[in-house]
Amino acid sequence: MYLLGVDLGTTGCKSMVFDLEGNILGSYYIEYELIFTPEGVEQDANAWWNNTKTAVKGALEEAGIDGEKVLSVSVSSQGIAFVPVDKEGNTLMNAISWYDARAVDEVARIKEDYDNFEIFSRTGRQITPVVFPKVMWLKKNRPEIYEKASTFLMGLDFLLYRFSGNTTTDYTMASGTLCYDTAKREWIPELFERYGIDMDRFPQIHCFGDVVGTVLPEVAEELGLSTKTKVVMGLQDQKAGASGAGINEEIMTISLGTASAISSIAKRHVTDDNMAVACHGFDRNRWMLENNVGTAGSALKWVRDTLFSQKSYREMDALAEKAPVGSNGVIFHPFLVRGESGHGKGTFARIALDATQGDIIRSVLEGIAYEIKICIDAHKRVSDIARKAKELHVFGGGAVSSLWCQIIADIANMPVVIPRTYETGNLGAALCAGIGAGVFKNLDDAKAFVGKPQKEYLPNKENSKAYKEKFEEYTEWKRNSNH
Repeated sequence: MYLLGVDLGTTGCKSMVFDLEGNILGSYYIEYELIFTPEGVEQDANAWWNNTKTAVKGALEEAGIDGEKVLSVSVSSQGIAFVPVDKEGNTLMNAISWYDARAVDEVARIKEDYDNFEIFSRTGRQITPVVFPKVMWLKKNRPEIYEKASTFLMGLDFLLYRFSGNTTTDYTMASGTLCYDTAKREWIPELFERYGIDMDRFPQIHCFGDVVGTVLPEVAEELGLSTKTKVVMGLQDQKAGASGAGINEEIMTISLGTASAISSIAKRHVTDDNMAVACHGFDRNRWMLENNVGTAGSALKWVRDTLFSQKSYREMDALAEKAPVGSNGVIFHPFLVRGESGHGKGTFARIALDATQGDIIRSVLEGIAYEIKICIDAHKRVSDIARKAKELHVFGGGAVSSLWCQIIADIANMPVVIPRTYETGNLGAALCAGIGAGVFKNLDDAKAFVGKPQKEYLPNKENSKAYKEKFEEYTEWKRNSNH
């Protein structure tokens, strides 16, 4: 018997087949495009589904198994992106991407009516153009689409609907909408009433691992699955990745991808007065605390593409390894996204004539690691569980870099552990599928499925001591330069 995990990302979809011991038997990846329109950034939700089907068939073919022996399927998905569908389940327009910022006026209206901290303390989100403001935008600017919409489905919801015919979402996806009460675990009626949005157009909320249906006959026939294959509620991709990386009360996780999300488990609802750590839904008894470095892997990619275009990441690591702790004084501030001012805050500083290529590259790795350390410290400030964490489990493309992982271990002064697979999003989805199929009782019961880590980086005492001083220099430089 087997488990099927689907990971719907921003630019691609990957499907994986696992046996019940967590071994990857087959995988298939396919990419798709963002669509840039005069109004904003969109994606074709039907392409989400068509590519998911292609990926599932490809993974099953590579695994060489009988698809009817797949016990269950679940999904890890990009958050916030959503699509309106009619009563027959047809899409009424492209999905509006999480990259999209069209709901500027609606965000301004909410800010006039509510204090930012009040919304943050209830939803785990500051007032930004996420799902709910964009639905407000649709009602105002595309009333014909709003009126025809039976429901608004995010990526996870849409795929589960196409698999099973049922409209559902989970706590983690709902946490990205700005209209979900993370403490009460329900939509916020007051917001829907105030802005004239129909709450019944939003899906029912479940917990990951809940069975939401079985694979529809026509889908089963097309994909080679069984109509008895269970369709199981999954997770938003960062939470799925953290779950696949083994997050628990003693383990914090770091995704080292395009952005870097730092996550920890909480047994109670937490509100950070500084709004540096968000409290998102997770399961029926726990929450997940999260903050992030918005441009992590993307910052390194930018540096490679612009300054070191003839070099591979491995060659860049080799150069950076020759540079000393602290990069000979060179500082990199990895905030490369344009803010409301229209200007980025990304900075190289303290560069002298003797600065080498290795110093510049290492400063990038260190700058991102310093920001990760700031995020970790914020978790520890608000959470007694985070303060007791013993390890950092790092996953994503950046985890391939031994140097970067060692730098993070040294700066955080905590062991960095690399899970047995970098594909923790798919593994997390398969974990959800396994819970729904009764293979595991819960995440803690699935430790063997997560498996033993492939590598561990222990802090170098001498480097950690040096980095403590360098980190203080970095934070002081940030304060003085208004970063």
